[in-house]
Amino acid sequence: MPTAPHATLLRPVLPHDLGVEVVERKGVGHPDTLADSIAELASIRYSEYCLREFGAVLHHNLDKVAVLGGRARFGDTDGVYDRPVRVIFGGRISTSFAGRAIPVREILEAAAAEQLRTALPGFERITWRAQRETTDSSKFERWFAPQSLEDLPEHPTAFSNDTAFLVGTAPRTTAETVALLTESWFRQQPWAGSDIKALVIRDGHALNITVCVPALAGHLSSSAEFEDVVRHTAQELTNQLLGRLPGPVTVVCNTRNSRTGPLSGQYFTVSGSAIDYGEDGLVGRGNARSGLITPGQQAGNEALFGKNPAYHVGKVGGWLVDEASRTLAEQAGPCRIAVMWRNGSAYPEPASLDITTTHPDPANAQLVRDALRRTDWVADLVDNQRYLPTVVPAAELLAELDPPTRP
Repeated sequence: MPTAPHATLLRPVLPHDLGVEVVERKGVGHPDTLADSIAELASIRYSEYCLREFGAVLHHNLDKVAVLGGRARFGDTDGVYDRPVRVIFGGRISTSFAGRAIPVREILEAAAAEQLRTALPGFERITWRAQRETTDSSKFERWFAPQSLEDLPEHPTAFSNDTAFLVGTAPRTTAETVALLTESWFRQQPWAGSDIKALVIRDGHALNITVCVPALAGHLSSSAEFEDVVRHTAQELTNQLLGRLPGPVTVVCNTRNSRTGPLSGQYFTVSGSAIDYGEDGLVGRGNARSGLITPGQQAGNEALFGKNPAYHVGKVGGWLVDEASRTLAEQAGPCRIAVMWRNGSAYPEPASLDITTTHPDPANAQLVRDALRRTDWVADLVDNQRYLPTVVPAAELLAELDPPTRP
């Protein structure tokens, strides 16, 4: 019987306690987020197919997607693509089960089209193509060519496939909510693209928000009109935040100006994204599974997008610590849960477990361990698309900020 891991009831600084907190959000149209979301949706659609046809998720890791930018040529008020965007699928994937071929290419290309259409308001005006470079290479003969469910060692009991360190915190801090709200607030404007990037710095109660937001070509008639609508939208967001938060709020948009040379803060796009200008995106270079870049969480750099939802520690472990932190926060307030699993570990038996709360309580450890025993992650990860990048509705985020507020 393995010895239970030691649960350390610590009191280091939580993200909620930081005097200065920095949070970044790369919007759904950012090239890196496009790569993340295409990888994740491809895994979801492939998993759905496998569950429907075979009763289990077959081995795959699609976390090696690249989105290579195209090129749009702009006239006075519009633009036309003359070089396509390229979506390149890497990674490894099972292409058959018991000798029956799986339509991998069709599944991946359909997922890429679906996600690009969802994330890019100008999707119908771009040109793009998909390229599949996945393999079925493995030192195990049947790893990517199973003959039966017995060739899936994680079925029916999953275990960690690698050594990894995962961190979950709950609830969202004010700065985290504001970063998500900033994207959502601008994205609801009909003239705005989806490649919206927000950087929020909270210094005490003061918020400094810097935003880069593109316009869709054809929606605005001039650079002056672009400046007016951006300024007006930023002021509306400022007013919303001032009415809910205790400190000063500053929102600054598209900060590049004429002092930088011939380039300016005018940012027009066909698709809604910088992929129009040849910008590339790769899985794992942007947001974490929270949808944010949050150095205050003291987390690692595990990227879950496209990873196998049946057993991969980067995805299953992330889900477990997120569920554990959510459950604990409901009982004990703001918390941070840090877990390390070794390769081959059963998920209820991590090698280390550190729990941080505002008011440490020995009962917290049992609550967290109970959460780590859950086995219902596949339905949430696949059916509910738990970690597929999306824009959180502004009304939902504003409700989070309604008094009483958190620091």
